Amino acid sequence: MRVGQSGTGPGAHTRDGSAVELYEVTPTHGEDELIDAAIAPRSSILELGCGTGRITRPLLARGHRVVAVDESADMIARVTETETILSTIDELRLDRKFDVVLMMSFLINVADDAERVRLLRTCAHHVRPGGSVILQQEVARHAPAVLEDERRKLVIADVEDLPGGAQAATLTHIVKGRTWSPRIVTKYLSEDELTAQLAEAGLQLSGYLSADRMWVRAELS
Repeated sequence: MRVGQSGTGPGAHTRDGSAVELYEVTPTHGEDELIDAAIAPRSSILELGCGTGRITRPLLARGHRVVAVDESADMIARVTETETILSTIDELRLDRKFDVVLMMSFLINVADDAERVRLLRTCAHHVRPGGSVILQQEVARHAPAVLEDERRKLVIADVEDLPGGAQAATLTHIVKGRTWSPRIVTKYLSEDELTAQLAEAGLQLSGYLSADRMWVRAELS
């Protein structure tokens, strides 16, 4: 488990505190549409940190060829529609290259700089020349808030600034009467910091898929 991270709520939890059942009931928010619009038809995609397949399935339905990777056996057991690989991201080294390497769920915002570079090196290892690495990043530091729609309620609380620019927060998700409260530790990256860490891994920033810069495109340098 990453230092400082934990989780409470029904069902199994992964070593970083993520709740498997929460991932299963979390709806898509247009992520597959955004990704599909940014890549070629029938792209080969290596999805790092696929979870329970929340975005895997919509990408398959759009005609892409997805290999789904996760370190949690409980998570990846829910993905039965395509090839899956049980592995940590930083240790993954396949003898294959992909049109797109996809790493979502704000994994790029891991608080440890060395771990982040290891994740990015895995991305660089698996993307083909001319291909794209697509990353989802936090675009602002957490602040206490209550966010709610017809499907779920999210309460951000107990926000704590940590040494080295990291931040901890408790994110309480309430969905259909069930409650999960993971305690997460993340680090917001400036564009200069992101660019430097991409370069360390052999990648270069090539643009953004969204105006808020949440979705990053990188390529081999």
